[in-house]
Amino acid sequence: MQIDQTQYDAISHRAVRVIGPEVVEAMSSAQLGLFNRALGRVLLRHQGNAESVTDLEILGQWEQIMHHVLPTGSHEHLLP
Repeated sequence: MQIDQTQYDAISHRAVRVIGPEVVEAMSSAQLGLFNRALGRVLLRHQGNAESVTDLEILGQWEQIMHHVLPTGSHEHLLP
């Protein structure tokens, strides 16, 4: 399924509102990349409709990335 770029933009803006701009700025590039991919998968489950994604789904994806997949500091030793 091809998802329209406006839907990706809409869920990205909403994610910033849900988790806060200061939290997004504090994420590493690896965490941000994983979070964006997770949001893309959520959009696929919602047939590309960002409006049908709930704030709790967005928050859940952020928590999964930040607390379970790649916690802050867990990958710092891998960077040059």
